[in-house]
Amino acid sequence: MKKQFITEAARLQKLAGIITESEYKKLTENQASDLINDGVVLYVSDDSKLAPGFITSKGIGFIVYNVAIKDTPKSILSVTGTLSKSQKVAQLFNDNYGIIDINYITTFLTNPDNWETITSKDELNNFMSKYNKIYLINHNGDSSQLNEAFNPFLDTDEGGYMREYIDEVVEDSMGEPESLDLEYRSDFDIAFDLALTRLQNDHPELDFEAIKANKEAFY
Repeated sequence: MKKQFITEAARLQKLAGIITESEYKKLTENQASDLINDGVVLYVSDDSKLAPGFITSKGIGFIVYNVAIKDTPKSILSVTGTLSKSQKVAQLFNDNYGIIDINYITTFLTNPDNWETITSKDELNNFMSKYNKIYLINHNGDSSQLNEAFNPFLDTDEGGYMREYIDEVVEDSMGEPESLDLEYRSDFDIAFDLALTRLQNDHPELDFEAIKANKEAFY
Protein backbone atom coordinates (compact mmCIF):
# COMPACT_ATOMS: atom_id res chain seq x y z
CA MET A 1 0.00 0.00 0.00
CA LYS A 2 2.83 2.41 0.82
CA LYS A 3 4.34 2.02 -2.66
CA GLN A 4 0.95 2.77 -4.23
CA PHE A 5 0.73 6.03 -2.26
CA ILE A 6 4.26 6.97 -3.37
CA THR A 7 3.37 6.35 -7.00
CA GLU A 8 0.19 8.44 -6.83
CA ALA A 9 2.00 11.26 -5.03
CA ALA A 10 4.70 11.21 -7.70
CA ARG A 11 2.06 11.34 -10.46
CA LEU A 12 0.47 14.41 -8.89
CA GLN A 13 3.89 16.05 -8.48
CA LYS A 14 4.61 15.43 -12.16
CA LEU A 15 1.30 17.00 -13.20
CA ALA A 16 2.02 19.99 -10.96
CA GLY A 17 5.47 20.43 -12.48
CA ILE A 18 7.31 19.71 -9.22
CA ILE A 19 9.21 16.80 -10.74
CA THR A 20 10.15 16.18 -14.36
CA GLU A 21 8.88 13.40 -16.61
CA SER A 22 12.25 11.61 -16.38
CA GLU A 23 12.27 11.86 -12.59
CA TYR A 24 8.74 10.44 -12.46
CA LYS A 25 9.66 7.52 -14.72
CA LYS A 26 12.70 6.78 -12.56
CA LEU A 27 10.50 6.60 -9.45
CA THR A 28 8.06 4.19 -11.08
CA GLU A 29 10.84 2.05 -12.55
CA ASN A 30 12.31 1.80 -9.05
CA GLN A 31 8.91 0.58 -7.87
CA ALA A 32 9.18 -2.50 -10.12
CA SER A 33 12.71 -3.20 -8.87
CA ASP A 34 11.53 -2.81 -5.27
CA LEU A 35 8.85 -5.44 -5.86
CA ILE A 36 11.50 -7.90 -7.02
CA ASN A 37 13.63 -7.05 -3.98
CA ASP A 38 10.59 -7.85 -1.81
CA GLY A 39 10.27 -11.27 -3.45
CA VAL A 40 7.12 -10.49 -5.42
CA VAL A 41 6.62 -12.46 -8.64
CA LEU A 42 6.03 -10.23 -11.69
CA TYR A 43 4.01 -11.63 -14.59
CA VAL A 44 4.77 -10.06 -17.98
CA SER A 45 3.18 -10.00 -21.40
CA ASP A 46 2.69 -7.66 -24.38
CA ASP A 47 -0.04 -6.52 -26.71
CA SER A 48 1.01 -8.83 -29.55
CA LYS A 49 -1.04 -11.40 -27.62
CA LEU A 50 -4.07 -9.12 -27.31
CA ALA A 51 -6.61 -10.48 -29.83
CA PRO A 52 -4.09 -11.15 -32.65
CA GLY A 53 -5.63 -10.35 -36.01
CA PHE A 54 -8.16 -7.99 -34.45
CA ILE A 55 -6.10 -5.53 -32.39
CA THR A 56 -2.99 -3.94 -33.90
CA SER A 57 0.03 -4.18 -31.59
CA LYS A 58 1.52 -0.86 -30.48
CA GLY A 59 4.58 -2.32 -28.79
CA ILE A 60 3.13 -2.05 -25.28
CA GLY A 61 4.24 -4.36 -22.48
CA PHE A 62 2.36 -5.22 -19.30
CA ILE A 63 3.59 -6.24 -15.85
CA VAL A 64 1.00 -7.48 -13.36
CA TYR A 65 1.55 -8.51 -9.77
CA ASN A 66 0.03 -9.30 -6.40
CA VAL A 67 2.16 -8.46 -3.36
CA ALA A 68 0.79 -11.60 -1.68
CA ILE A 69 2.41 -13.81 -4.33
CA LYS A 70 6.02 -14.12 -3.21
CA ASP A 71 6.99 -17.77 -3.06
CA THR A 72 6.46 -19.32 -6.47
CA PRO A 73 4.87 -18.32 -9.79
CA LYS A 74 2.02 -20.80 -9.45
CA SER A 75 -0.88 -19.16 -11.20
CA ILE A 76 -1.39 -16.05 -13.26
CA LEU A 77 -5.08 -16.24 -12.33
CA SER A 78 -4.17 -15.27 -8.77
CA VAL A 79 -3.55 -11.81 -10.24
CA THR A 80 -5.54 -11.52 -13.44
CA GLY A 81 -8.70 -13.24 -12.23
CA THR A 82 -9.66 -9.97 -10.57
CA LEU A 83 -8.05 -7.71 -13.17
CA SER A 84 -10.36 -9.05 -15.87
CA LYS A 85 -13.29 -7.57 -13.93
CA SER A 86 -11.67 -4.19 -13.17
CA GLN A 87 -13.15 -1.10 -14.81
CA LYS A 88 -9.82 0.69 -14.30
CA VAL A 89 -8.00 -1.95 -16.33
CA ALA A 90 -10.64 -1.93 -19.06
CA GLN A 91 -10.26 1.86 -19.27
CA LEU A 92 -6.47 1.53 -19.58
CA PHE A 93 -6.89 -0.74 -22.61
CA ASN A 94 -9.57 1.48 -24.13
CA ASP A 95 -7.34 4.54 -23.70
CA ASN A 96 -4.59 2.84 -25.69
CA TYR A 97 -6.56 0.90 -28.32
CA GLY A 98 -9.94 2.60 -28.52
CA ILE A 99 -13.11 0.90 -27.31
CA ILE A 100 -12.50 -2.84 -27.65
CA ASP A 101 -14.53 -5.93 -26.79
CA ILE A 102 -14.17 -6.70 -23.09
CA ASN A 103 -13.86 -10.39 -24.02
CA TYR A 104 -10.57 -9.60 -25.78
CA ILE A 105 -9.24 -8.07 -22.57
CA THR A 106 -10.50 -10.93 -20.40
CA THR A 107 -9.00 -13.59 -22.67
CA PHE A 108 -5.69 -11.78 -22.83
CA LEU A 109 -5.47 -11.48 -19.05
CA THR A 110 -6.64 -14.94 -18.04
CA ASN A 111 -4.86 -17.15 -20.58
CA PRO A 112 -1.76 -18.49 -18.78
CA ASP A 113 -0.01 -19.01 -22.13
CA ASN A 114 0.13 -15.23 -22.59
CA TRP A 115 2.24 -14.64 -19.49
CA GLU A 116 5.80 -15.28 -18.33
CA THR A 117 7.33 -14.70 -14.91
CA ILE A 118 10.09 -12.32 -13.84
CA THR A 119 11.91 -12.77 -10.56
CA SER A 120 15.21 -10.92 -11.13
CA LYS A 121 16.34 -7.41 -12.06
CA ASP A 122 18.21 -8.69 -15.12
CA GLU A 123 14.99 -10.22 -16.44
CA LEU A 124 13.15 -6.98 -15.66
CA ASN A 125 15.72 -4.82 -17.48
CA ASN A 126 15.65 -7.14 -20.49
CA PHE A 127 11.85 -6.98 -20.64
CA MET A 128 11.74 -3.19 -20.29
CA SER A 129 14.19 -2.70 -23.15
CA LYS A 130 11.83 -4.31 -25.66
CA TYR A 131 8.76 -2.08 -25.60
CA ASN A 132 7.66 1.46 -26.44
CA LYS A 133 5.58 1.65 -23.29
CA ILE A 134 5.10 -0.55 -20.22
CA TYR A 135 2.33 -0.55 -17.65
CA LEU A 136 2.77 -1.88 -14.11
CA ILE A 137 -0.60 -3.07 -12.79
CA ASN A 138 -1.35 -4.42 -9.31
CA HIS A 139 -4.07 -6.95 -8.49
CA ASN A 140 -6.47 -4.13 -7.57
CA GLY A 141 -6.22 -2.64 -11.06
CA ASP A 142 -4.12 0.39 -10.08
CA SER A 143 -1.52 1.13 -12.74
CA SER A 144 1.48 3.31 -13.54
CA GLN A 145 3.46 3.76 -16.74
CA LEU A 146 7.06 2.66 -16.37
CA ASN A 147 8.90 3.75 -19.46
CA GLU A 148 8.80 5.03 -22.97
CA ALA A 149 11.42 3.88 -25.43
CA PHE A 150 13.63 6.71 -26.70
CA ASN A 151 12.80 7.87 -30.20
CA PRO A 152 15.56 9.90 -31.91
CA PHE A 153 12.83 12.12 -33.38
CA LEU A 154 12.39 13.62 -29.91
CA ASP A 155 15.89 15.09 -30.25
CA THR A 156 15.02 17.03 -33.41
CA ASP A 157 13.70 20.60 -33.50
CA GLU A 158 10.25 19.27 -34.36
CA GLY A 159 10.31 16.77 -31.51
CA GLY A 160 11.62 19.24 -28.97
CA TYR A 161 9.14 21.97 -29.84
CA MET A 162 6.19 19.57 -29.92
CA ARG A 163 7.06 18.06 -26.53
CA GLU A 164 7.26 21.57 -25.06
CA TYR A 165 3.96 22.65 -26.62
CA ILE A 166 2.11 19.53 -25.43
CA ASP A 167 3.34 20.15 -21.89
CA GLU A 168 2.22 23.79 -22.13
CA VAL A 169 -1.26 22.75 -23.27
CA VAL A 170 -1.57 20.39 -20.29
CA GLU A 171 -0.27 23.06 -17.91
CA ASP A 172 -2.76 25.60 -19.28
CA SER A 173 -5.59 23.14 -18.62
CA MET A 174 -4.77 22.78 -14.92
CA GLY A 175 -7.54 24.26 -12.78
CA GLU A 176 -10.02 24.13 -15.65
CA PRO A 177 -13.18 21.95 -15.41
CA GLU A 178 -11.76 19.69 -18.14
CA SER A 179 -8.07 19.49 -17.17
CA LEU A 180 -5.97 17.15 -19.29
CA ASP A 181 -4.15 14.08 -18.02
CA LEU A 182 -1.70 12.58 -20.53
CA GLU A 183 -2.12 9.13 -18.98
CA TYR A 184 -5.47 8.95 -20.78
CA ARG A 185 -5.47 8.41 -24.53
CA SER A 186 -8.41 10.72 -25.18
CA ASP A 187 -6.76 13.56 -23.24
CA PHE A 188 -3.47 13.00 -25.06
CA ASP A 189 -5.22 13.22 -28.44
CA ILE A 190 -6.79 16.54 -27.43
CA ALA A 191 -3.47 17.91 -26.13
CA PHE A 192 -1.63 16.77 -29.26
CA ASP A 193 -4.10 18.45 -31.62
CA LEU A 194 -4.11 21.71 -29.62
CA ALA A 195 -0.31 21.74 -29.42
CA LEU A 196 0.00 21.04 -33.14
CA THR A 197 -2.27 23.97 -34.00
CA ARG A 198 -0.31 26.35 -31.75
CA LEU A 199 3.01 25.16 -33.11
CA GLN A 200 1.88 25.55 -36.72
CA ASN A 201 0.97 29.16 -35.98
CA ASP A 202 4.24 29.93 -34.18
CA HIS A 203 6.70 27.92 -36.30
CA PRO A 204 5.29 27.22 -39.78
CA GLU A 205 8.78 26.31 -41.01
CA LEU A 206 8.78 22.98 -39.12
CA ASP A 207 8.04 19.58 -40.69
CA PHE A 208 4.53 18.89 -39.42
CA GLU A 209 4.10 15.70 -41.40
CA ALA A 210 7.06 14.27 -39.48
CA ILE A 211 5.46 15.36 -36.20
CA LYS A 212 2.20 13.61 -37.12
CA ALA A 213 4.07 10.48 -38.21
CA ASN A 214 5.81 10.34 -34.80
CA LYS A 215 2.70 11.08 -32.73
CA GLU A 216 3.07 7.91 -30.62
CA ALA A 217 6.53 9.00 -29.50
CA PHE A 218 4.90 11.73 -27.40
CA TYR A 219 2.36 9.45 -25.68
